[in-house]
Amino acid sequence: MKPVIRWISIASSCLVWGLPFAMEEPAPVSRVAVTAELERLMSEHGFEVRGIEQTADALARVEGETLSARLQALLENFDYVLVQTPTGGIERVIILGEKVAYLPPPIVVENEAGGNPANDSVESGAPPGEIVLSTQRKGDSHLLTLILEGPNNRRIEQVLLIDTGADQVVLPASLVVSLGLEAGALREQQVQTANGTIQARVGVLPALWLGETRIPEVSAAFIEDQRLGGQALLGMNVLGRFRMTIDDANSQVTLASK
Repeated sequence: MKPVIRWISIASSCLVWGLPFAMEEPAPVSRVAVTAELERLMSEHGFEVRGIEQTADALARVEGETLSARLQALLENFDYVLVQTPTGGIERVIILGEKVAYLPPPIVVENEAGGNPANDSVESGAPPGEIVLSTQRKGDSHLLTLILEGPNNRRIEQVLLIDTGADQVVLPASLVVSLGLEAGALREQQVQTANGTIQARVGVLPALWLGETRIPEVSAAFIEDQRLGGQALLGMNVLGRFRMTIDDANSQVTLASK
């Protein structure tokens, strides 16, 4: 005969008088070395991590039922990009660096005379035909703060990672509504990035602003935020129009007309 398991519950209304009531201490949150845990997960699930050296000495929580959730907890103090397989698995994790407080430059609205929106990261005194922009550093990568222009002159400030391996601008899908784009106007397409080929919805932005320079009709690929890790990319459909020089020492990028 199979054993019968009986569950016995004790009513919560039963109290023992005369005994002091003590609150249980909450269980301590488990924390592990990020590098060691990433290496364990890589071995177990077969994905690749780039920039793992930046997690040296870092500790993080261990929680989550899925691999994505565990990685999110482990890397909560880092900026990173998750690249997923077509079936939803994790193919690659790219760690850009530790999160730092970011103070965006003020957005300058177009003036009555029809001037261009300014960006205070533009350096004055640049030679004619050159655009000089300040960058933020994330490990070996450079980030630019630019203005995206949607229909009806709607403008959004966005931080984009300079990615010469991306064939076009890549943006989080959450920006489709914010920019005022019609979802029906976007087409399904595979796009190439430095991290591989990714399925995306592609449309055209009325413009993208590099400081005071307006680049009209810019193709942009929108990818689900979770797959992109929230990090927008500035690809070669914009960068390829210029001769680009990156000054690591001064955290600047110079874009010169070809």
